[in-house]
Amino acid sequence: MSNREAAGRARAGACRNRSPTSLLANGLVAASLAATLAGCTAEVTGGSPVTGIAGGAGAPNAGSGNVIGGSGGAAGSEVTSGTGGAGAGSGGTGNVAGAGTAGQAGAGAAGGTVADNGVPGRSLVRRLSNAEYDATIKTLLADETGYASAFPADTVVHGFTNNTDVQDVGPTLVEQYVVVAEQIAAKAVESTDALLGCALADGESCIRDFIGRFGKRAWRRPLTTEEQTDLLTVFTSARDAFDATTGVRLLVEALLVSPSFLYRAEVGVPVAGAPYSALTSWELASRLSYFFTGTMPDDELFAAAEADALSTPAGLSAQAERLLGTAEARAQVGEFFAGWLDLRVLYRLERDVTQYPSWDDTLPELFGGETRAFATQVVFDGTGDLPTLLTAAYTYGDPALAGFYGGTAGQAVNGIARIELPAGRRAGLLTHASFLATHSKEIQTDPVSRGKFVRERILCQGIDPPPPDLMVTAPTITPGTTARQRFTEHEADPVCAGCHVLIDPIGLAFENYDPIGQWRDTEQGQPIDASGNLTDTDVEGPFVGVVEMTAKLGQSRLVAECFVRQWFRFTFGRGESTADDARITTITNGFDGTNRQVRALLVALTQTPDFRYLAQETAQ
Repeated sequence: MSNREAAGRARAGACRNRSPTSLLANGLVAASLAATLAGCTAEVTGGSPVTGIAGGAGAPNAGSGNVIGGSGGAAGSEVTSGTGGAGAGSGGTGNVAGAGTAGQAGAGAAGGTVADNGVPGRSLVRRLSNAEYDATIKTLLADETGYASAFPADTVVHGFTNNTDVQDVGPTLVEQYVVVAEQIAAKAVESTDALLGCALADGESCIRDFIGRFGKRAWRRPLTTEEQTDLLTVFTSARDAFDATTGVRLLVEALLVSPSFLYRAEVGVPVAGAPYSALTSWELASRLSYFFTGTMPDDELFAAAEADALSTPAGLSAQAERLLGTAEARAQVGEFFAGWLDLRVLYRLERDVTQYPSWDDTLPELFGGETRAFATQVVFDGTGDLPTLLTAAYTYGDPALAGFYGGTAGQAVNGIARIELPAGRRAGLLTHASFLATHSKEIQTDPVSRGKFVRERILCQGIDPPPPDLMVTAPTITPGTTARQRFTEHEADPVCAGCHVLIDPIGLAFENYDPIGQWRDTEQGQPIDASGNLTDTDVEGPFVGVVEMTAKLGQSRLVAECFVRQWFRFTFGRGESTADDARITTITNGFDGTNRQVRALLVALTQTPDFRYLAQETAQ
C-alpha cells in the first residue's frame, strides 16, 4: 500500500463518528494533508547523488521510508591525492521504490587528504521533531499542554531525535496531526478576539489581518496571496456553514496541519555559476532558531528576516551570538548533552534498595539535572571549553548530591550549587552518576556499555556488532570475583577478542563506580583494579582510573573532532558520511583555534556552507 493510500485510510478512520463540524474540518483541512505530506516526502530524493570529489566515492544515500531513491554518484575525478571512488546508487526502500543508477568508478592516484571544496552536503526537508512541535506550539500560542505525547516516538539516532533520515510520516502520525490540531484550535478559540488580535465582529477585514500576521509566524515566512486567499476560503466556508467562531477554529487547524508548519521547508535562491542555492533570510531564521532554541523564531529574528539581514555571515553571527544569550539556548545545549550521553533511559532506571541503600526514586531526576546544569554552567558561565567538560574536578547540581559523591557543596542559587568533588575520584561528564547509572545493568556494572560508549561517542570509532548467531549474555556473578576477572573470557575467545580488546580496557577502568554511580574500592570483598589502556588513539598509553583517562581524552584531537561530529549531527539533523569528512576537519581546525570553546563552535557551525546553502540536488 502506498503512503497516500495508507494515509487516505487513516483519514477515513479519523472521520468516522465525528460531528458534521469535525467532518468539515477533515474535508477542508485533512483531505489534502496526507497527500501533501506524502508528496512533500516523495519530493525529497533519498540522498542526492554526490559527486566524487578529490577522488572520493560518489555515493548517494538510498531513499528511506516513502522516499524516492537517489541516482548513483558521479565518478571520482582524477587528482593528485585520494583515490577514485565508485559511485553506487541504491533504490529507495519503503512504499515508493526508486531505482538508483550506479555511478562509474573514477580514477585517481592513491594517498593524500581530501580538501574541503566549499560545497554544502546533502540536506533533506526536516519535519519538526516531537519536542520541536510542542515548543513551537508553546511559542506560537502560549499553550504548554504538550500535545506531541500523542505522536509516535521519534526514532533516536546517535542519541538525538531530530535525524531527518528516519523522520517518516506514517498513517498514525498523519491522523494524530489532525486530531491534535483540532485540540489546539479548540483551545485557542476559547478567547477568539485575543487570538485574532482584533474583533471577530469586524468580519473579514479582521480575519485577513490575522491570516497575514499569524500565518507568517506559524509558517515562519510571509504567505503568498494565493495562500492567504485559500485560508480565507477555509474561514468563509465554515462560517457560512456553521458560524464565525467555527471558521476561526478551522482556519487555525488548516494552518497547523500544513506542511509549511510541520516541516522546515527550504527552497533557496540559485547562486549563479554555483552547484548550490543560497537559503533566504526567512529560511535561515528558522535554521538559527531551531538550532539554538529548539523552537520557532522570535520577533527579533523575524524582523531580521524581514530586513534580509541574515544573508551575510556577519548577520548570521550576530543573531547566533544573541540567541546564545537566551534561556532557551541554555536548555537546548543541555538537551544536546543529554542526547549525547544517552540520558533518555535515565528516568526509567530502577535499582534494588536492599542492594544499593543509597538509591531512591528521586535520584534519576537529580542526576539528569546535574549533567544539564554542569554542561550549561561550563559552556555559558565558566571556561566554556571541551577539556573542562571532560576533566573538571567539580560539578553543579542539587546540594544533596554532595553527600552522594562525598564532595562539598557551595551556596545554592535557585537550587543549584557548585560541588567540589573528591580528588582523584571524579572528573567531568564521564564520572557523573547520570552516565554511570545509565550505562550499567540493574545488579552489576556494564564495562562493555561504558567502554563502547567511549569508543563510539567520545572517539567516534565504530565497533562492529557481535556475530548474529552469537548469544550475548553478561558474565555470571560468582562469589568472590570482580568484573575484571569475570570478563577475562572476552579476550580469551577469538570470536570476541577483536572488539573487546578495544572496549574492555576502557570499560573496566570504570569499575570503581557501581551500578548507581557511587564510588567503591572493592567488589565482593576484592580490591578493584581500575587500570586501563588507550589504543588506536592519538593519546595512547596506560592509565589507572577514569580521572587519568579523561585527562588524556581532554587533550585528544580525535576527541575534539568527534565532539564536532556530534554537533554536526545535531545541527543538521543527519549522520555524516565520508563526503563530510573534509568539512568536519575544517570545522575542527577552527575549534582548535579557539582552544575548543563550545560557544565559538556553535557560532562557527552557522558560517559553514552546510548551514547557509542547499546543494543543488537537494534544493527544491
